[in-house]
Amino acid sequence: MHCRLLMIVAVLASAEAALAQDPPALKTNVANEAAEPPVQRGGGGGSGGGSAGGMKKFSAPTPAAGLYGLIDLKHTTNDYYSDLGRRVKRDPAAHAKLRVGAKFYGETLDVSAGVGGAKLPASQRVYQKRPDITVDMYPVKGRNLNILVYVNAMFPVRSEDLDPTEFADGDRYDGDYRRAMDATVMSVGIAPNMKTEGVFAVGKTSITFGADAWTRMYSKPLYIEQDDGSRELGLVAKEAPEVEKPFEDRALRYVHQETIALGYSPAVFPRLQTEIAGYSESRYLPRYHQNSQTGSWDYTYEPERISFTRYKIAMDITQSATVSNELYYFRNGFFAEDRINDQRRYRNIVRLAFKL
Repeated sequence: MHCRLLMIVAVLASAEAALAQDPPALKTNVANEAAEPPVQRGGGGGSGGGSAGGMKKFSAPTPAAGLYGLIDLKHTTNDYYSDLGRRVKRDPAAHAKLRVGAKFYGETLDVSAGVGGAKLPASQRVYQKRPDITVDMYPVKGRNLNILVYVNAMFPVRSEDLDPTEFADGDRYDGDYRRAMDATVMSVGIAPNMKTEGVFAVGKTSITFGADAWTRMYSKPLYIEQDDGSRELGLVAKEAPEVEKPFEDRALRYVHQETIALGYSPAVFPRLQTEIAGYSESRYLPRYHQNSQTGSWDYTYEPERISFTRYKIAMDITQSATVSNELYYFRNGFFAEDRINDQRRYRNIVRLAFKL
């Protein structure tokens, strides 16, 4: 009996050791979803991820080379405040996501697919997250410098089945994205980052500088009409005349995001990681004006800027599982005015992530 127990323990230990690989982290919906750093990618609810989305990158144990699988379980809470500083709404939800993929060419190419669902506390219904396929390519990949080029396609689901937390911010960006609810959303972007680490007697520190820029497109044409809410979203200038005949919204959407993050892991407990990061994001949506001479609708871009701070604490439970808590504080402008009413101000994420 003792011999059998020893054999079982030995097999489990060897299986866990086989999973204990340490390549660079997957990016994350997000994002990052994802995020996670959690960079908001290509649309969807709130940056951050932009994003945020959710956030495109997510904080999961780093997958091994070759085939891999990641499971991400999280509980999110979004808080909304009035202009008087009082909380007017809190939206909690539980999420689960499975991502499977493979890495090639020395881990410079990563192809993955994700599916998932979300559940609200007041309902037994499980909503569906958009299935997605992501291709990550690293023209430059090193210890201190990485350049990521990525392509992401998020496929539509029936509007009544779609995860309602996908549109969390209630701002112009989310309102515009909601117009493409029944289309495949395609994003293309580039995300360079530079990281340096230092090891001291008290622990390990790191500082990361990063950027992310992307554009998004849709699988079906979108149109601007008089009563479709485009004017309220600012897609049509206030002084413009009525839209007598619908016209195609042909303008691409652009977003760029910059971040700086400081990390620390104590020497006495290296499995614990803490990080504080600041993000600045600029979103470029079109604003249409009617040409008085030709009658055609031309557009210029009107930037919208938000910023947010992320406070994160994470601990490696085992070599294949991580538990973390992330708190986000969102602002309008460059760390300027508070977000109010239907704009999300705080977001907290409790996450358990592990690799298969």
